[in-house]
Amino acid sequence: MYDDFDRLQSITDIQGSFENITPIRIGAGREAGLEAATDIAVYRVGERIVIPGSSIKGMLRALAESILRGKGEDVHSPWDLKLIEKNEIEKDENGGKILKPCKICALFGNTELASHIKVFDAEPYENPKTFNKTGISIDRDFAAVRPGVLYSEELVPPNVRWRLHIRLINIPFPNPENGDERVQLLRELLYTWKTLGLQLGSRKSVGAGLTRLVECRWKRYVVRNGRVVEDGEGEI
Repeated sequence: MYDDFDRLQSITDIQGSFENITPIRIGAGREAGLEAATDIAVYRVGERIVIPGSSIKGMLRALAESILRGKGEDVHSPWDLKLIEKNEIEKDENGGKILKPCKICALFGNTELASHIKVFDAEPYENPKTFNKTGISIDRDFAAVRPGVLYSEELVPPNVRWRLHIRLINIPFPNPENGDERVQLLRELLYTWKTLGLQLGSRKSVGAGLTRLVECRWKRYVVRNGRVVEDGEGEI
């Protein structure tokens, strides 16, 4: 049912903005260059700070999995090859694969199915000035600060606005057609992000990376008579 990338039915672009309420760091790795002023730098493309689309997508997928677990549904890892082979793949009479993915895999993909949701890198409206924070290392055996082990990390300050762009392929958003449960799940994800906020990046256990969806609009395109035409738009 969801292995439908051989034909284009609809494209829905979701665009808007979100804001980090607390300091945020999407790291570029611990190996900072010799010219770097910090040990752990934020991720950049060229000179511009960005939040990778993969980080946003991972945040949404984690929330989706938690929501379904809360409803008592089974959720598995997208890398669990044995479980995917057992529960989500059937063979047709010619030995070909028939994919029957769960809701999560039908939306975000797995090793056998491409993702129906594409999340693009988020750029800030204005390139923010970052700040450095000195961190300490805790000796877990002695429950005290480990002497001589200091590091600095770069963070983006609060109240920075970021551009959001999500593209849905062959998902009848915002109104489900033929009982497509992915649409309702997507609406729950965006609603939670807008009302409660979601955390991105590092230092989440100490409150960093709290973001909130500020504004969000959708525009849908469908194929009619061999042409891609606009089919509606609205606000979320």
